[in-house]
Amino acid sequence: MMKIDFIIAERKKVLEREMKYRPLSELKENIRGKKIRADFKKALTDKNDVSIICEYKPASPSKGDISNLLVEDVVPLYEKSGVSAVSVLTEEIFFKSNIKNLRIASKATKLPILRKDFIMDEYQIYEARSCGASAVLLMADLYKDLRFGIDLCHYFEMDALVECKNREEIEMATKAGADIIGINNRNFIDFNIDLKRTEKIAKYVPENIILVSESGVQTGEDVKLLGSYGADAVLVGSSIMESSDISKKVEELVKAGKNLKVD
Repeated sequence: MMKIDFIIAERKKVLEREMKYRPLSELKENIRGKKIRADFKKALTDKNDVSIICEYKPASPSKGDISNLLVEDVVPLYEKSGVSAVSVLTEEIFFKSNIKNLRIASKATKLPILRKDFIMDEYQIYEARSCGASAVLLMADLYKDLRFGIDLCHYFEMDALVECKNREEIEMATKAGADIIGINNRNFIDFNIDLKRTEKIAKYVPENIILVSESGVQTGEDVKLLGSYGADAVLVGSSIMESSDISKKVEELVKAGKNLKVD
């Protein structure tokens, strides 16, 4: 079975090539004068609903090829179906997407867009900003200077979704200034899914921090379950991209998230 360390090592090789091909100075020039199109954090702060973040995900290490749909075909369907935000994977080898898809998505929707990738260097944050992202996913155990990464996102008026897998990482993210924390329900050792991963560590996320539950959502009932665990939002990719009727599937999830947090 493919290991996460191998995936990250391969991603690092690609990143090193990208940094040589397109220097940071060029990215900085492209950012100048560009405004953030939408507020990611604000889109997830509905006090009554569990917000739905839908992902463009053509493939994955665990599933292989998922869909041959183009990002410009999928993202408008998400917007029309009432999602709160869009996530775009930009990793090329294992998820078969790229940074160009982030740029295309930013032009295809007015919704806030999250760049999801193995972010290891400030270069990728600059890159996300230059391509229209409203937020960047930072893995707490991968981005070495987490406070700097979060601060850099905020400097560019972007948000940082900090992904954590245990209590220690949540505490580290909180101390680093995270105001959006994600819990991935996928175990990166065997890639199995367990929605109870959110239940187990959600209690360690401070109430003033937005909690996003990632991976494993198949149905509206899953949305309701994760909402009961304390999730303010859920990020969904594979089950939507696999669906024969994307709009219907998304509408099911959005409807399930309505009024879940009303006392």
